[in-house]
Amino acid sequence: MIRARAALLTGALALVAGPSALGQEDTPPADPVLAGTWVFEADLNEACTFDGQARLMPTETKGEYGCELTARQDCPAIDVTYVVEQSCRASVEEDVLTVRSEIRNFLQGEPSAFYTPDNFQLRIESKSRMDGVLVGADIYPAVWQRADGAIS
Repeated sequence: MIRARAALLTGALALVAGPSALGQEDTPPADPVLAGTWVFEADLNEACTFDGQARLMPTETKGEYGCELTARQDCPAIDVTYVVEQSCRASVEEDVLTVRSEIRNFLQGEPSAFYTPDNFQLRIESKSRMDGVLVGADIYPAVWQRADGAIS
């Protein structure tokens, strides 16, 4: 009888105290639903193509992500190609993801003051697709899709 009461008391205390009382690590409050690798493209409505890859990483704050992206803009008509590495922060408000980028490095193409950071405003359609706009030198329709897997 005493053992049964002790077991019940221990179980009740573990439920009230939470996961750390059971020896489990606390999980961060971040919402990892959008975390992972994404590919994106935008319709520049010109003779240029624009695409790239981004990685969203959860932070300690729910709905906020650290991120990094590499964008490629190819304009064969004027023989210019940019590949630009950028760091970014992303935040979710309701069903909209806002991405604010900062240029880190021009991997291809001469650095240019005319190449602005690639920011996005995206409606979250599902865990694998977001639609919205690229906000750079102008505003262009954009799509982000979950990457299908690692490329070796």
